[in-house]
Amino acid sequence: MIENKYFLILIVRLFLGYIFFSAGVCKLTHGNFGQLIGPPWLEELLAKHGLGLFAQVVAVSQVVCGALLLSQRFSLLGAIMLIPMNVAILAVTVSQKWVGTPYVNTVFLLLNLLLLGIERDKFRFLVQPQQAFHVSPSELSKIGQNTFSWLGLGFSLLTMIAAFFSLILTNIFALLAFTSFALTILRSVLHRKLDPVLIALPFVAMVILTFAKFVPYAQPVLAAVLLTEALLLPIRLYQNKKADEDAAPASIAAG
Repeated sequence: MIENKYFLILIVRLFLGYIFFSAGVCKLTHGNFGQLIGPPWLEELLAKHGLGLFAQVVAVSQVVCGALLLSQRFSLLGAIMLIPMNVAILAVTVSQKWVGTPYVNTVFLLLNLLLLGIERDKFRFLVQPQQAFHVSPSELSKIGQNTFSWLGLGFSLLTMIAAFFSLILTNIFALLAFTSFALTILRSVLHRKLDPVLIALPFVAMVILTFAKFVPYAQPVLAAVLLTEALLLPIRLYQNKKADEDAAPASIAAG
């Protein structure tokens, strides 16, 4: 079963993955794709200074980092690539004195660092290059090792390409990408009865946010989805902790 800390990391990956994937696609579609953080007018603003291409590079980079995080197979790579982007975004928002935004970006950066901190053993060779290390795959490494992960990445690429010429195709490919990324987790090792629900709900929220213009009562429905996730997650964590505590005496007695 997936330990609590790994399950929480999985949720963080989904959160950051969607945040940056949707923000990038939103910029490429000039604000015509649902997302949370924006700003969708970045290209128009930078184009006044001859930096329109740079804005597109930022948008594409956000899509790539977000897709890698959502894929699970390459989430570590996505988390590494996201660090300089988060630092740069934080620096811009602080220098421009945007109200409130630096605090939000600080949270994103801290979550990003948390993802890397959990996998810190994979970076030990950087500070101890003369020593050999054996790194065993974690429970998270088992997730995403299937065809659906590749399908999600492929649909993400098609979403990014379609964003330049067709909003309809962009939305279709994005929906297929979210579905594929959800299946890559749901078809992996999930043992708790609540796990499929807790994984499915974030993807439901992604779809509602993305297609909010077409979903009746999108805001209250989204609030209900997030509230359900917030209520069920502590229950799942408690059940897993209780199971571990009950298993500990049994393992000692068997030894």
